[in-house]
Amino acid sequence: MRLYKRSIFLLAILIISLQLRAQESSSSASLIRDIYSNWFNDRPFAYQECDTFFYSDRVDTNIINKVKQAFLSDKEFKEWDPDQAVYVKRKTRFTLEERRYIVSQLDAVKKISWPAKMFPFAYMIPLNSVEPLLTKTDNSKAKPQQKICMEVQHFTAPFFLRNNTLCFFYLGKSSIFSKEGTFWIYEKIEGEWKRLASIYEWSAIRDIKYNNTIDFFD
Repeated sequence: MRLYKRSIFLLAILIISLQLRAQESSSSASLIRDIYSNWFNDRPFAYQECDTFFYSDRVDTNIINKVKQAFLSDKEFKEWDPDQAVYVKRKTRFTLEERRYIVSQLDAVKKISWPAKMFPFAYMIPLNSVEPLLTKTDNSKAKPQQKICMEVQHFTAPFFLRNNTLCFFYLGKSSIFSKEGTFWIYEKIEGEWKRLASIYEWSAIRDIKYNNTIDFFD
C-alpha cells in the first residue's frame, strides 16, 4: 500500500511538471510571436510598409552579463505601470532560492540561438553581421524609407518563475540610428502577460560622432 501511494504521488508530480513545461512552452511561443505581430501590425503606420522582419540569431553575451551584474547588485526592482507607462514606488523582490534560479537561467540563455525562417517574411542575421550590415545600409544609396526598415530585433528565450506567473525576457533592437534593449520581468494577469519591472535597460546612438552610451542602471 505504501509503495502504491508513493507511485501515485510520483505520478502526480510528473503530471504537474509536464503541465508546467507545456504552459511555459506555450507562453514562450506567445511572447515571441508578439514581437513579430507588433512589427507586422505596425507596418502600415511606418514610413512605408517594411516587407521583412529582421532578427539576430542570439543576444550579445556582454548584454546578458550586464543583466546578471545588475541583478546581483540589486535586491529589489522598481515596478512598471503599463497604464501610465511609468515606474512606480512598488518594488519586486526575490527569495535567495529564486535569485539562484534566475542567475542559472541567465547563464543558460547565452547558449541559445534562433534558427532561420522563424516567421513569414522574416530574415535571421548572425549577431556578428548586424553592425556591418547596418553600416552598409546607412552608407548605401537606398531611399531613407528603405533604410528605416532595416531594424534588427534581438530577444532571448523567455524563462519562468512562480508556477509560470512571472516571465523573464530580453527585448532589444538595432537600427541605423541607435541600439537599445531592456530585460523585462513580466507578470501574468488574467491570462495576459504584462510588464511588471525591468532589471536592466540601455541605449546607444550608433553614429560614431555621437557614440554616447546611456546606461540607466549604472
